[in-house]
Amino acid sequence: MKKLFFVLLCGACATACVDNDYDLGKVDTGNIAIGDETSRFEAPLAKVFISMKEINSDNGTRIDEIFNEADIWLPTQLPDQDDNGKFVYVQRLLNDEAYRNDNLLPLLIDEMVTNPDKLDKVADLLQAKYYTAFSELLPGVSQQEFKTAFVETFRSNETLRELLAAEVRTLANDYLTTLDVDMSNLSYAIDRIDLSDDVINMLADNLDPAETPDPKNTLHLAGTIDNRLPVTLQISPSFPPTQIVFTPTTITANHDANELPETRLYADDLRTIVRGITINIPLILEKYYPGKGFGDSLDEEEPQVTIQLHLIKRGALKFDL
Repeated sequence: MKKLFFVLLCGACATACVDNDYDLGKVDTGNIAIGDETSRFEAPLAKVFISMKEINSDNGTRIDEIFNEADIWLPTQLPDQDDNGKFVYVQRLLNDEAYRNDNLLPLLIDEMVTNPDKLDKVADLLQAKYYTAFSELLPGVSQQEFKTAFVETFRSNETLRELLAAEVRTLANDYLTTLDVDMSNLSYAIDRIDLSDDVINMLADNLDPAETPDPKNTLHLAGTIDNRLPVTLQISPSFPPTQIVFTPTTITANHDANELPETRLYADDLRTIVRGITINIPLILEKYYPGKGFGDSLDEEEPQVTIQLHLIKRGALKFDL
């Protein structure tokens, strides 16, 4: 389920008089200002939870199952590593044949020769899904007998090993080019935000026009993203029908509090958002870290990506009591 929680941005209140001798109606309270051109006010706007169920339903596949199989086709010792661990470049897997065939797949075959556990996992996968691809190389072997025959032949018959390895490379290469998981259509409807017209007007009336050079009174939308997925993502939320679009930003895998850059709002944008709007949240996969987050027991309802949005008002706030 999509869960959106909205927090009242700000409020203003006036006190009651305590002595009938004082008539506050005769006091000039116009043009009251809080802060100056150097002031910064921040208020929460919305929180969006993206669960695995929503990611899977958006693209019609189970992303965890897709990458669980990729773990078997990928070598354990990957050529790329950063502070977050070992990874593969997803877009290069999809589009760079040399990256697959020269960098990754030779390491897979080498590991199958030296690591019995890796050979066993590959043989299990081949028996379950790709048995028929080896019918000419292992003639007369039933699917039930396949794993044992494949492992023994791969270990002991050097000539056939080359042929088996070539077929494994072909299957692995074909599969790794299918990791183009489409997460471009994620969208979330925001209902009307319960803000009074006075508060909306106070914010809208305290903004410099778009053409103002070196503006001091501005409103910005910003946020943070907690990403529990084992994939680094590029994200660029937009808020149609406004022109608000975040600059494409990299969101690190398995990392809390990734920062969304500020994007400026104007009065019309604010009024449109408050009336209710849809957030489009296209995601592009950049890096995948095998074995760091997907699992059979994953709760599909549990948030995997959490986006917290807030408003930043710079400059003084002026209002009439």
